[in-house]
Amino acid sequence: MNNSSLNLRTLFSFPDPAAATAPSNEWQEFQNRLGRENKTIKWPAAMPDLASKIGELFNVELPDLLVSSWKKAGQLQDALEESRKSPDEIIVLNLAEHKITYEYHPYIEIRIAGMPLPKKIEFKVQIVTALKGVNLKIQAGTITEIQAGSCDFEGKIRYQDLTIADTKLGKIKLLGVSTIAKQEASPTK
Repeated sequence: MNNSSLNLRTLFSFPDPAAATAPSNEWQEFQNRLGRENKTIKWPAAMPDLASKIGELFNVELPDLLVSSWKKAGQLQDALEESRKSPDEIIVLNLAEHKITYEYHPYIEIRIAGMPLPKKIEFKVQIVTALKGVNLKIQAGTITEIQAGSCDFEGKIRYQDLTIADTKLGKIKLLGVSTIAKQEASPTK
């Protein structure tokens, strides 16, 4: 796999609602369970397509997850602080080889008038990435770019006691990825 902007939906091979291919057994079991749970809800209109909305929860880019994990690392915090003191200076931090373990809990909350409590559909996402040869470009207290490297990726997504996606991928080549949007200079008047 060679892509500078991979998202969790792609890495976990979540089904595309518009695709003609059949979803995995785990995904079908999840949809069946969700259907049974949602039969207890009295929808004021047609029930929305929850499967596609849930898929959108996983349109999170891998570089975004890595950046949020790195912000907790001591060496990186020191480099970020140093760059705040000299905002014009660019610091390149070599991360060599290291492993990041990350867990988060995306969810959809259903709120309907007259329902005493909202229905929460929550997932547990566990990710482990082993990074090699990655450099971070830092300027003015911000990680501005993730420079080339590679990673091994493995992860699992669970809904309650059901594993709906489980993947282990070999080497993924990371190309240089900017982590901040370039802003166009505003014209002077």
